[in-house]
Amino acid sequence: MSRGGQQSPFASEDLSIDAGAARDTMTVAVWTMTSRVTGLARVIVIGAVLGPTFFANSYQLTNVLPNLVFYGFLAGSLLSSLLVPALVRHIDAGDGDETGRVAGGFLGVEWLILLVAAPVAIIAVPLFLPNGESVLPLAVLAIPQVFCYALVASATAVMYAKRRYLLAAAAPALENLGVIAVLLLAGHLFASPTDGSVPTAAVLLIGGGSTLAVVMHAGVQWWGARRCGVTLLPRPGWRDPDVRQVARRAVSSMAQAGLLAAQTLLLLAVAGQVAGGTVALQMSLSFYHLPLAIAAAPVGLALLPRLSRMTDEDDATDFADAYQRAVGLALFLVVPAALGYLVLALPLAHVVAAGQMSTAAGVAMVAGSLSALALGLVGETLFVISTQAAYARSDARSPLRSMMVQSVVCVALVVPAGFVSGSALVTGLSGAFAVASMVGGVHLSLRVRHGLAPPTNRLWPSVCRTVSASVAMAAVAWSVAAVATATLEGASAWLIASLVGTSAGVAVYLGIHRSLGSVELTWLLDGARGDRAVPGSSPA
Repeated sequence: MSRGGQQSPFASEDLSIDAGAARDTMTVAVWTMTSRVTGLARVIVIGAVLGPTFFANSYQLTNVLPNLVFYGFLAGSLLSSLLVPALVRHIDAGDGDETGRVAGGFLGVEWLILLVAAPVAIIAVPLFLPNGESVLPLAVLAIPQVFCYALVASATAVMYAKRRYLLAAAAPALENLGVIAVLLLAGHLFASPTDGSVPTAAVLLIGGGSTLAVVMHAGVQWWGARRCGVTLLPRPGWRDPDVRQVARRAVSSMAQAGLLAAQTLLLLAVAGQVAGGTVALQMSLSFYHLPLAIAAAPVGLALLPRLSRMTDEDDATDFADAYQRAVGLALFLVVPAALGYLVLALPLAHVVAAGQMSTAAGVAMVAGSLSALALGLVGETLFVISTQAAYARSDARSPLRSMMVQSVVCVALVVPAGFVSGSALVTGLSGAFAVASMVGGVHLSLRVRHGLAPPTNRLWPSVCRTVSASVAMAAVAWSVAAVATATLEGASAWLIASLVGTSAGVAVYLGIHRSLGSVELTWLLDGARGDRAVPGSSPA
């Protein structure tokens, strides 16, 4: 777009959600899927090696604490998004030194906060768990991980601002593979653990090895930022006006992320009342986050730098259209996943509940939790896309207010669910979180839309196509999986049922959209081919 008679450096790019953004989305999605699949494998290995025990509950919660502390309570993932618009200005001006100054300054602020907060949070939480004292060495060994995740957040912000998505999305797989190797080694060297009899050497091996895997992940991300021309080093960012401006907006984001992390921590802690409940819930949450990571988050990441450049009044309609298209594309990818989880929860639970977790109680907890979480995916998707749109307009308050609404609903529903016993407890907790996610996502979407200019395209036709095709897909997937489980025998029956049910459902879903000429499918196909959208074109 030309402004003031001068050509914008991004005039050659279509900044809306079309083939160009779809191509970026697919890059993030493919490599994020690799990372998330290895993350799911990581949780499966934890269940297989440690089994449905209270020690497994304690280890799993300790294992996710560094992520909760930084990417949750200290808003790591949101800080990356807040940092992108600040970096975009310097990148567009071709000033690599200024980009490094802002990114490094923000890293310095993060480390200063973590120096005080991380040890307290990571050491204190396990003390409230059953057998918490026995895993205190794990918590201590995990402290350096939080500083590594801060480095990862700043490095990925640099790469996102430069629209370099591949390495940022793929590098977490290295961490997951490292942790899996450590767990397998521990399982080989030590007998299967029972509550209260875990060797100290095993605790030290798992804790130290997991931290080394995180260090490797952070090193790869630092190298990725270096390839973008930014040598990322911590600086005294509290003296930098650009960093202070981002930090002021980050206060709301930290509160928002803290509320979400508190919900997750609450669910995992309450699920620990049942042996293996925390592990089962984490398995279901790994499935839950998979479509968010490979669909909603990539669309949001592709959207953020584009919307960050649409801040003039002349771009108001383009901003609204881009947001509308992003929501349609994200729902196109997430809604079928939600219904697929709902109808395939049992065979999927049989597949992932391996080793010592493959008991009737273990399978029931995973299946019930996954089916209850499924429909929360829609609300979480709306929240992710709407958060990026709000951040692009320097609005960090709206996501916080919606997260407060979600948190109130979640706590209100978790309290009665906590009185349920057995596997029903994990299902009830998952259902509470799903309902709260839906309420929060719809609330934020309505707030974001209220401040937008009228878009030129309508969202409802896209949503109706997506829902109709997803219902047909779910019916076919359930039928095919039911026939497969009824006719096949042996341990592989559930795996085959899951694969053939999923394959049949995907074929039906894509076939319906192709017959309807869905524009979302066209964007993805054009993005896969590397095509540019025709200038001035708009979706049907």
